[in-house]
Amino acid sequence: MAIAFSGSDGHLLTRYFTATNPTGFTDAQQIAVSGYKTSASANPKQAWFDAANQSGRTDPVPGRVDVPGYVSSPWSGVVPAAMRYDPVANPTGARATVYDVDRNVMGINRSTGFALRPFDNVGVQYGLAALNSGAISKAQFLDLNERVGGYDQDFNYVAPRVAGDVGAIERMQLSGVTFGASGGMSEVPVFDISGIYNDDAGYHYQWYHFAARERLREVNGNSSNHVMWRGNPVPFDTAWATFAKWVDAVRADASDAPQRLKVVRNKPANAVDGCWSSSTTFIAEPQTFSRNPDSQCNTLFPTFAFPRYVAGGPLKANVYKCRLKRIDPSDYTVSLTSAEMQRLQSIFPQGVCDWSRRGVGYRRVLTWPSFGPSRDNLVFDLADPNRGDRDDDRGDD
Repeated sequence: MAIAFSGSDGHLLTRYFTATNPTGFTDAQQIAVSGYKTSASANPKQAWFDAANQSGRTDPVPGRVDVPGYVSSPWSGVVPAAMRYDPVANPTGARATVYDVDRNVMGINRSTGFALRPFDNVGVQYGLAALNSGAISKAQFLDLNERVGGYDQDFNYVAPRVAGDVGAIERMQLSGVTFGASGGMSEVPVFDISGIYNDDAGYHYQWYHFAARERLREVNGNSSNHVMWRGNPVPFDTAWATFAKWVDAVRADASDAPQRLKVVRNKPANAVDGCWSSSTTFIAEPQTFSRNPDSQCNTLFPTFAFPRYVAGGPLKANVYKCRLKRIDPSDYTVSLTSAEMQRLQSIFPQGVCDWSRRGVGYRRVLTWPSFGPSRDNLVFDLADPNRGDRDDDRGDD
């Protein structure tokens, strides 16, 4: 679901850069704001255009004309056209979105029958790091955030920012629809291979592997049960054999030690972070999130960012609705005039994201969740779509 959020942010930026303000930012400045590898004019598959196209899976309106390659309402041909949603011709039809397919998790808007939506960009300062690095000007930063906008329930562009449904945000985490790293993930070997350099060829970007590691650290205090190999590609047979050896060693440990300790101490000797410069050459070194050539692996396989990271958000990318704080001049390396501060206040009347805190609706996964009709561990109740089991840490601290 973090990818869906990144895609929606990328779609908003694409609209801003191509329609709202098509001449206001250079290619380099657009890259700086988005965090992606390069500009759409250089290679759409390495830019936010690709992420924007993935947001077609959150768009229920058929036939929408958007950026090149965009496909809204992506139905399989086996579904009869008469059953598909159309806001005019068939307003009660089925909706082909990642939210509506998970409507028993997200919850249902009882006035429309549509799935509730978790996407939220209230308080997000798009391009904050680009402003602070000097890549964009104050005027560009203010205009971008003033006019970037949001979406309505049909994924139509609207001028205001959009507030996500907190119940949907809670339940997508409780259910495990989005990876939260809890629910037993601390007690199993996690062998993470980035086998295809997707920043050049698709939307499963490399940054998400590092986001998953950060979520493990958040929940468990460290990521000692997580090993990452990168390559183009990683030799799969070698990776699989190493993983299988690790699992077998854990299973063979008959001691009374906690399961997590068994996992950590039974790693094979070659189950260490590293990357493959070729199918036969492994470079053992810690894998770090960076687009700079600050290690051998990052020189070979740099990792590019995403819009909310550039907006000041955490690498873990699981703050789906941020808590807000007052605008603080010390957050900006540039000096804002009184007029610019007033304009910033009008753009963010409720405040800006406080990324130092857990997001609104933060929940740990509910083990063995039910989506009905069983009442045990029920995540969603049709009679009350805002209900959720609240025994877990809600992150209000």
